[in-house]
Amino acid sequence: MNQYIRVYKTFLRLNILKLFVYRADLFSSIIAHTIWSSFTIIQMLLLTSKTSYVFGWSRNDLLVLAAMYNIVYSFFYMFFSRGFGEFSTTIHVGRLDGVLIKPISSQFLMTTLYITYTHGIRLILGIGFLVYMLSIMHVHITLLLMVGFMFIIFFSVMIIYSYWMLIMTLTIWFPKLSNLSELLYQVNSVAKFPQEIYKGASVYLLLTLFPLTLIVVTPVKYLLQKAFFSDILLLVIFACGMVFFSHFFWKFALRFYTSASA
Repeated sequence: MNQYIRVYKTFLRLNILKLFVYRADLFSSIIAHTIWSSFTIIQMLLLTSKTSYVFGWSRNDLLVLAAMYNIVYSFFYMFFSRGFGEFSTTIHVGRLDGVLIKPISSQFLMTTLYITYTHGIRLILGIGFLVYMLSIMHVHITLLLMVGFMFIIFFSVMIIYSYWMLIMTLTIWFPKLSNLSELLYQVNSVAKFPQEIYKGASVYLLLTLFPLTLIVVTPVKYLLQKAFFSDILLLVIFACGMVFFSHFFWKFALRFYTSASA
């Protein structure tokens, strides 16, 4: 474990240095993330402009959901999404060879090498808007509530991580599918809305998207004190199961990796 901590600290330092080398990109990224985080909130405002409730969720509930979406996904985008975005290139040009011979988990190196600090802007804005909405709704924030909240957020991010890991592992067989990560960015928008919206979907689609409907709705229900123990337990079970299965699938897929020379 100490070895992994030392390696990750190195990744953190290298990405900070990269961040300040390209300063124009830093400022443009800050502006872009500010705009994107605002779009999620504006979308909810438009959705509730003609009605006070959507599938049993009030306007304030949906705005809290929008803030939570920014918070949960900013954690994932900051620490993992760039690494997943490099999967196809790394495999296609044969750089995975060098990853596999290193005395450390290949999955760890592939998914944690890049940290996009500018997504922290989205996180800060999300937290600020969430605190504002909770104050309007007179939700009393306690230390115990915050500890439970961080616990749930951790497992929510693990579900997103595992979901992306399962899909991006397919590039072992199809390394030219460089647009898989772009597809997943669009699929992530499923989590913006309450689970009730997808009740009319087909069984196969619902089973595919169901984990994503848990990751934002569950922490919102917990903060608003509307969550049951079964809601939190379901999130934890799905997260643990998906983490295990995604790691197993990655190990299985590596048996079929034949390097760029093949």
